[in-house]
Amino acid sequence: MRSLLGMMLLGIGLPARLYGQVNVSGKAGLLYIPSAELTEDGTFSIGYTYNPPDYAFRFNKKNSESICFVNLVLLPRLEVNLNLLMPNGPIGFSGRGIGDRQVDLKYVVLTEGKIRPSVAVILSAPFGIDNSLITNALVATRHVVLSKSVTAVITAGMGSPYSIYRASVKNDRNEDIFSGYSLRDKRKLPYHYLSGPFGGVKLTVVQTGGLMVEWDSQHLNVGAYARLFKRWTIQAGLLNGDQLTVGTSYAVPLLRTPKRTGTKS
Repeated sequence: MRSLLGMMLLGIGLPARLYGQVNVSGKAGLLYIPSAELTEDGTFSIGYTYNPPDYAFRFNKKNSESICFVNLVLLPRLEVNLNLLMPNGPIGFSGRGIGDRQVDLKYVVLTEGKIRPSVAVILSAPFGIDNSLITNALVATRHVVLSKSVTAVITAGMGSPYSIYRASVKNDRNEDIFSGYSLRDKRKLPYHYLSGPFGGVKLTVVQTGGLMVEWDSQHLNVGAYARLFKRWTIQAGLLNGDQLTVGTSYAVPLLRTPKRTGTKS
């Protein structure tokens, strides 16, 4: 009876997740796709993802990529994500530079209720020059308790195929961040990240790990993750049944709940 009551309470309203699995750019999600999951206030995450060459965002079919990221929940429902994408292997400095930098904002418009899913908006700041990991998406996520230890996290969303770029601006002529903007169709790029409908399911087992399957608007990907020592997450996935991606992240709380003190009788 107690376990049934617990499952009912979980289904009514799951609390914000403390630390968990993140996607390729460091946002709560699966492998490539983001989710609308709510992360506890003050959570700071740092991590790394290896992206294989055939599915590279900027150096598609040429070089694999390393993606480093940090994520901070600044205010309730509001997350700020910074990621740096760099090519692996030999490449000229003019092509490598210091990396493809991107700033993203995520706001959870609706939290999960008894029936409704959580809904979030994710927007990428347009100030970068010709960024390749741009995420402009609307996404919804719903938790479904399958058993006492297994929960299905179902996510569906839509990524905009259009983005604002500064592709005509050169790094050595970037004095004005408010110049050089143009609207471009991401689908004309070699790899158009999140340019259409996407979705996936993540099965979590007592918050210690799980399995994932997703459609990233272009490919079907599968993967798994494990959480170690409560804060450290490692993950791996097979993209389109073809190439392997791996990643890791570590999360810490920056806000501490004060300890309650009692009076001695």
